[in-house]
Amino acid sequence: MPVASAAQRDKTRWSLLIFAFALTVRGLHLWRLTDSVLFDMRMGDSRVYHLWARQIAGGDWLGSEVFYQAPLYPYFLATIYALLGDELLVVRIVQIILGACSCVFLARAGWGFFSKPAGIVAGLLLAVYAPALFSDAMVQKSVLDIFFICLALWILSAPDLLARPLQCLGLGVVIGALVLSRENALAFVIVLLPWLLLKPPFSRRRRVALAASFLCGAALVLLPVALRNAYVAGEFHLTTSQFGHNFYIGNNPAADGSYAPLLLGRGEPLIERSDAIELAQQALGQSLTPAQISGYYTGLALQYIQSQPGDWIELMARKFVLAFNAVEMVDTEDQYTHAESSLPLRAAGWLFHFGLLAPLAVLGVWITWPARARLLPLYILFLTYTATVLLFYVFWRYRLPMVPFLLLFAAAGLVQSRGFLRARAEGEIAYATIAVAAAALFCNWPVLDRDFMRSVTHYNVGNELVAAGRIEEGMGQYREAIRLRADNARATNNLGALHARQGDLARAMELFEESVRIDPHYAQPHFNSATARFESGDLEGAVVSYLAGLRIDAGRADIYNELGLVYLELSKPDDAIGSFERALSIDPAFEEARENLRRLQARRE
Repeated sequence: MPVASAAQRDKTRWSLLIFAFALTVRGLHLWRLTDSVLFDMRMGDSRVYHLWARQIAGGDWLGSEVFYQAPLYPYFLATIYALLGDELLVVRIVQIILGACSCVFLARAGWGFFSKPAGIVAGLLLAVYAPALFSDAMVQKSVLDIFFICLALWILSAPDLLARPLQCLGLGVVIGALVLSRENALAFVIVLLPWLLLKPPFSRRRRVALAASFLCGAALVLLPVALRNAYVAGEFHLTTSQFGHNFYIGNNPAADGSYAPLLLGRGEPLIERSDAIELAQQALGQSLTPAQISGYYTGLALQYIQSQPGDWIELMARKFVLAFNAVEMVDTEDQYTHAESSLPLRAAGWLFHFGLLAPLAVLGVWITWPARARLLPLYILFLTYTATVLLFYVFWRYRLPMVPFLLLFAAAGLVQSRGFLRARAEGEIAYATIAVAAAALFCNWPVLDRDFMRSVTHYNVGNELVAAGRIEEGMGQYREAIRLRADNARATNNLGALHARQGDLARAMELFEESVRIDPHYAQPHFNSATARFESGDLEGAVVSYLAGLRIDAGRADIYNELGLVYLELSKPDDAIGSFERALSIDPAFEEARENLRRLQARRE
């Protein structure tokens, strides 16, 4: 009894130390971030989560539609809002506390799977791992992803897991919660069930009881959401209805392994959802349910895979490269731009990044291979999750759940490397060295550009500032985006639009032309150029620019309406009527175009 108590006190002491260290690092990062323009911004998914959480906290806890995005994080935010208010600082403080807890859970998991030193090292590595540090201070669900994965790994590491059905029930609850944050984690349920059913040495009845306990735990979390979806929409959706849409984005002839919206420049989550619905219904010529929309996009993706298998295999290879590259793939905002304002994040990103983590994990797998039977859950879950990422597309936050598994093996490799060098033959050491070196070369090969990631973020920040009326600051962000990447056509175009707004049409036209030169398939600079030409009195030139843009993006009802107005100025009523009619054919509810057409027809009568 005293020995057990001493061991437990040791674990508690180390858990508190790791928690304090992780929280200190995160607190320093958060403190430095308060001086950044990024601190008070909610962009992309962050804005959607915030608006959704406010709606929930305002009393709409049930909602009225099938969940399109994973619901757990908005409900988590709503709980914070209801209890503590919706200040960003409060949310970030709660999240860095959760992030510090994740470090403790991972340390305890490493302690169980490997050894005390390996567990301590794993917890400390997560505490200073830059993408985890970045995500914990972001208004993003990644903080919950890592929290639940680390907690699940701690439960799985318990040596008596398979002797305690209640522990299996708890594991199911945790995995179920993870699925409500990261939908593709449903694959964990699918692979853990047979592992529990086939795991010796228990009797068949005992294994069935353990698997049933795990499944019941997951069902306790997931079934209420499925029943809620069925109640509000009359369809069964275990979590969300966006499977087909996301699957198609990751698997289509134009896919490059990362995210690209269905329509160019329309990646805002709420717009993306409406676009997905509208495009599917236009293609099939009828109103569709969420399940039918998802099925439509799933069918398109499968058709592509079946019709172009060689191209798809090449795409999957590219996704694999992206998933294991050292650079963190930008979403709306990136780690490297945040690091400009945060010394802790900058130092963490320089000292310990994915390009170092993955080779260390390879070393750990090699050294611990003799214990592979006991470590089988780690292999199964890591490979399963990685496969689900490759089936869709790669973002920094999509691959982040791979990290806890890699950290465990990296920690074990670091701790056991000295003994490995002493005990193993020179040949095996040479093979291990080659494997680690190959992994380091592969992961650090220059595939992605950090400056590109930063340029995208500065462009997005510029958009936010301009929308808030902070024009000069927005222009500064666009200029920084262009400085980082001169081929940022969107930043170039938007900077031109601001110059046009300020009356500097000559500079605006230069920037529009540069944007077109950078990306000939980008329609917006043509439209902006047309507006500038119209304002300067060059009506014929405006028509030319409008038509050039419409040859690229013919689905713009607003542009056809503007073109019709230019035709009126040029005394070309027939062309104007044709433009207004085309606008209405694209958007029958476009009242301005309808009124313009009515007035013109009345004038001609």
